[in-house]
Amino acid sequence: MKFYARAIAVLSSLGTLNALYLTTLFLRNRWQAPAPSVCDFSETVSCTKVITSPSALFLGVPVCSIALLVYPALIIIAVAALRREKTRDLFYLSSLVSAMGLMLNVVYVDNEFAQLRAACVLCIVCTVLIALDLAASVQGYRLSAK
Repeated sequence: MKFYARAIAVLSSLGTLNALYLTTLFLRNRWQAPAPSVCDFSETVSCTKVITSPSALFLGVPVCSIALLVYPALIIIAVAALRREKTRDLFYLSSLVSAMGLMLNVVYVDNEFAQLRAACVLCIVCTVLIALDLAASVQGYRLSAK
């Protein structure tokens, strides 16, 4: 089970860095001169196009900024799981948090394709990372002692 807690911590650390970059990109394009992103490859594969669109907001907050709350929460839960003998409740909590994050990401990525006809590579990376967090959480829960 400690393996799965470490995996969640590592994946969530990567997710935090990814979300930090996307949030910085959002803020830079919102309040400064627009600048291209490292993941702007074309009109249809463009993080900047997706991040600056109105559909990038959930209740007025950029979705990438919400990830800056979700991933650190998962890191805290994973570190707590590394320090405790009984981890079932912590893996259950991380399963819930990552499942909610995954649902939000799936809707967001679907909106990218449906409304903008564009894809944000780093948003898809975020979705993959949170899905892996969920898989590690479920596996850790399944293997932890009752």
